[in-house]
Amino acid sequence: LLAGALGATALPVAASTSRPTIVGIASTTPGFETLTAAVVCTGLAPALSGSQKLTVFAPTNSAFAKLGLDAGNVCTLPKATLTNILLYHVTPGSRFASSLLPDEGERTTVRTLLSGQTFKINSTGRIRTSSGGTSQIVATDIRASNGVIHVVDTVLLPGAPKGDGDDNEGDQQGEH
Repeated sequence: LLAGALGATALPVAASTSRPTIVGIASTTPGFETLTAAVVCTGLAPALSGSQKLTVFAPTNSAFAKLGLDAGNVCTLPKATLTNILLYHVTPGSRFASSLLPDEGERTTVRTLLSGQTFKINSTGRIRTSSGGTSQIVATDIRASNGVIHVVDTVLLPGAPKGDGDDNEGDQQGEH
């Protein structure tokens, strides 16, 4: 099913470099079939394949499976919901682990492409989302022609829209 969907949708790979785009890497790497299907069905493939530098926190198939999702059913989610979930995994610019992982005891706040949303990363690569969920970065610094990919073991779910007054999460130390 996924092979058919990908065959029908051209996934761009940058012609000016030998390094593939973020979507090119995800679509050819085992373990990212669900992510690739989600990117294709939401129409985000062109944006994640363009020239704008992005950092993607890419959930694996097993991360989606924790939510009961796979490449065959991920597109049954409402398009707006799935788009918001995916955009919560993307931040502008190429952000390598050296700039994301703070000193011990501190946290880095990451602003995502989902308007007004953030999540926090500690020194061990543990992510805490605005909704209170957690994920672990399990691989870092996969370079693409248009940015960088960090692999996460749990799908990051956005919280309530900004302005709910709970941006602090009891975290008053070492913000970056």
